[in-house]
Amino acid sequence: MNSETSYCYPDNNATCIKPLRRIEISVLLYLSSGILIVVAVFGNLFVIITVSHFRQLHTPTNFFILSLAVADFLSGSLILPAQFSAIVEYCWYFGDAFCPYYHTYFYFLFFVSVLNLVSISVDRYIAVCNPFFYSSYVTNSVAGICIIFTWLLAFFYTCAFIFWTGGFVVSNWCVGMCAFFHYRNWWIIHYVVTFLLPMVVIICLYSVIFVTARRHVKAINCMMQETKSADRKNKQLSKSSERKAAKTLGIVVINFIVLCSPCFLFFLLQLFLRMNFADIVPLRIAVIYLAAMNCCIDPVIYALFYPWFRKSLKMMVTLEIFKSSSSMTSLFSN
Repeated sequence: MNSETSYCYPDNNATCIKPLRRIEISVLLYLSSGILIVVAVFGNLFVIITVSHFRQLHTPTNFFILSLAVADFLSGSLILPAQFSAIVEYCWYFGDAFCPYYHTYFYFLFFVSVLNLVSISVDRYIAVCNPFFYSSYVTNSVAGICIIFTWLLAFFYTCAFIFWTGGFVVSNWCVGMCAFFHYRNWWIIHYVVTFLLPMVVIICLYSVIFVTARRHVKAINCMMQETKSADRKNKQLSKSSERKAAKTLGIVVINFIVLCSPCFLFFLLQLFLRMNFADIVPLRIAVIYLAAMNCCIDPVIYALFYPWFRKSLKMMVTLEIFKSSSSMTSLFSN
């Protein structure tokens, strides 16, 4: 053993070699990892409890948010601890048996999250651009069927990508290794299917939403006018709602592009460029941490920006949620 390298299992002759890292950097990485895991787990758990408990929140849009929160909660509890540990330690300490499950869960839950983002964007597109069609045909049952289809699609795609297209998980080259390998062409297909195409769909849908939002709000205001005072009040509320909707949609797009694009571009460039592993380790850690932040920020974007979620949080903190009639509480201001 020298001053620059160490071993995953020093007492095992078949162990993997790992580079040494300064202790303060490891502490910083572990601290940031712990914060991200706690926020991802408890933030998404809060969203799951809120949407599931309160009857007033049982709407198609909120069911899509619930599905996204479940996927991010599972990622935060099953994927992020193992992923951060492997990044910080350069070694796999969770056993050979869990290695293939880890990669399966990772790609599966990531694709579920992406498909849920697409579902939410489609839901908002229909609600804004075709409101009468939305209220008549987009029901809770339809949303439930779409969610089931989304999870099944992600499951079968992941199984096909990992097990049926020539990919293979390697954990026996040395003790402390867990890696997934595939052909370059399949990696390109994978990145296009699971990131590039969904991103294009989301950007296109939200672009149409932004263009038609103001016109749609004005039409709704005209239809809802009953008295002059009511008209004045509705205009104020509509303008406020329009600003909030525009802000939320902008954050959704920026979050998805800014946090995911670096990771997507980094691993895509690795397929075509020869890079020294030691030189790209800091960049690799940075892009993975950025992508992992999606699990933490989604509850803030899709839930905590809304006053009715903050009201439900207050009810949880004050234990009012345990009252028998709490599920019927009105969370919306008059």
